[in-house]
Amino acid sequence: MKSSCRFLSLVVLIVGSHVSAATADDYRDSIQAFLHANFDHTDAGMVVGIVDEHGSRVYSAGKLDNGTDRAVDGDTVFEIGSVTKTFTALLLLDMAQRGEVKLDDPVAKYLPEAVKVPAHGGKEITLFNLAAQDSGLPFDPDNYAGADWGERFSSYTVPKMYEFLASYQLGQDPGEKYQYSNIGMGLLGHVMARRAEKDFGSLVLERICKPLRMESTGITLTPEMKARLAMGHDEAGKPEDHYEMPAIAAAGAMRSTANDLLRFAAAQVGLISSPLSPLMEQSHAILHDHAKVRDQFEGRTALPWFDEGVWNPPGSDLLGHAGGRCGSNSFVGFDLKQRVGVVVLTNQSRIHSSMLGWRILQRAHLDGLNAVRMVPVRDVVGIGAVLDLDEKSKELRITGAIADSPADKAGLSGGIVVHAIDGISTTGKNLADCLNLFHGAEGTTIRLEILDREGKAKTVELTRQKYRIDS
Repeated sequence: MKSSCRFLSLVVLIVGSHVSAATADDYRDSIQAFLHANFDHTDAGMVVGIVDEHGSRVYSAGKLDNGTDRAVDGDTVFEIGSVTKTFTALLLLDMAQRGEVKLDDPVAKYLPEAVKVPAHGGKEITLFNLAAQDSGLPFDPDNYAGADWGERFSSYTVPKMYEFLASYQLGQDPGEKYQYSNIGMGLLGHVMARRAEKDFGSLVLERICKPLRMESTGITLTPEMKARLAMGHDEAGKPEDHYEMPAIAAAGAMRSTANDLLRFAAAQVGLISSPLSPLMEQSHAILHDHAKVRDQFEGRTALPWFDEGVWNPPGSDLLGHAGGRCGSNSFVGFDLKQRVGVVVLTNQSRIHSSMLGWRILQRAHLDGLNAVRMVPVRDVVGIGAVLDLDEKSKELRITGAIADSPADKAGLSGGIVVHAIDGISTTGKNLADCLNLFHGAEGTTIRLEILDREGKAKTVELTRQKYRIDS
């Protein structure tokens, strides 16, 4: 649910790609070794599931931390956050197939007449726009209230959502541009529930979970499922309470297990036959080729699957979705060509499930990784400088440069301060804003105004190159 910029500092980190050539058994051993190394002596845990034509396997390490000493496993219930959105979009396709709605129906058709829905350029927001996340609605509404995310989401009511819609002005035509949106997906779930005259959670159970025999997935948990629910932890390792999302549950309120989500992933790649299979295939169609998910890497987006611009090994076609909520984070991804699915679930916030999940799909090496800073293998354009924002001075600093990169050849080593990028000052900007200024096409130039380690002001001009990055 929440976005994070902390691995954006790696966008121009350039290193050689190292994709594992190990045997399947060796690679499975490296997954388990990764989990033991990072979770054996903590209060949290992680579960990794892989499914392919040979069946499913689950690897795990660590604890639920729910008042017991129980270890996490394939039946541990985790908050899955925005992975919920993949169920929301699939539910829309199901309702359209049943003739209950049309994909191009205006959202306003299913809301009270008094509710004003924003439009732009004479175009109304449709149900499909919400699922495709190109409605023009923002990441989150501007009328949350509360000291933390739990309070903001749990106190957000349907009337507040209606108030937001009435006051918000779109900056683009619906369908024009991708914009990841919690409020958009939450609204979609709300209108589908109104149309079906059932709550969103019941619809998902009836139309998706039951056909796929996903018996430990949903929003409302039974007492037995609550006993298996993992306690989340923030980045400092402190427990985070669970909370509900009454108005926008469809954006991220679901819980599930690795075993259930492996069935979901298996169905996505055709390893399990289901009445939902044609709809799942429809949900994989690419709608936007150069979209930024959560303002990070450009990549392909579908309904609502995406690839975050990760490198696709030859003969592969990768899609996935990540989520984060209540101190937990999740990832479900798959390779449509190789028919492999990967699930990663964890009840902590420092190590990101999606980073590990993409790497497993890519068969990228896991040994020797800094788990907190790992990234998927991807092709990027940059200058080879490693950047960070100094916590005290708030200055953008170069902390290193890759050998033989444009930054290295220009003598840009650790300790240099970047005052301006192409004439735009870095003062007062966060790391994400600064890194966006570094973006540009291969072969284009970038002009940096720097202060070297001797305190001398200089201007350097470099040419961007394409690199493959790893961790």
